[in-house]
Amino acid sequence: MPLYPKLPSRVKPSELTMINPVWIDIQTDPQEFVANKSVTFLWVMRDDGSVIVGVEEPWKYPDAFSPSVRPMLEEMRKHYEAKAAYWDEHSVRDGSGGHPTLAAWFSPSGEASGHAGFAYIGGELRYEAETGWILTNQSGRFGRRDELNDGTVTRADVLLAMNAAAQRIREKTGLTVTVRVMQ
Repeated sequence: MPLYPKLPSRVKPSELTMINPVWIDIQTDPQEFVANKSVTFLWVMRDDGSVIVGVEEPWKYPDAFSPSVRPMLEEMRKHYEAKAAYWDEHSVRDGSGGHPTLAAWFSPSGEASGHAGFAYIGGELRYEAETGWILTNQSGRFGRRDELNDGTVTRADVLLAMNAAAQRIREKTGLTVTVRVMQ
């Protein structure tokens, strides 16, 4: 059964109102990707097939971005720290730029689409000293691990989608990427 685009299984409060500001469309803007080996990148394959890469809590990794982005990262840090006390007080687990914030897309006019949030699959792109760059389906919302375990999707379908994402990343960035399916 081929994968279908899906909404995330859950969305954290801040993810309802923001798009990850440091997201990179690998197909159209590969020059914006900095292969920083100390950063774990998030990725999704949106419902239009685009592979989007970003960083959760990007203010923690200023060296992974152009100096021109750093003032915005500082504003993000202040915003999330101000909100953190509120979410803690109400026992709400909140994130800051997780996978759902990468799944949004825009119309040619720049407006967020009504289809924002759909993705085929997502996970992490990280560097491991022993193996190099690894693309995983390590995402609680788009990783498809629950569906793999209950048989709703097959390992072959997940691998097909992940290989397609890895190939796009290879072609546009020159990285050698190994796919690792998590179950």
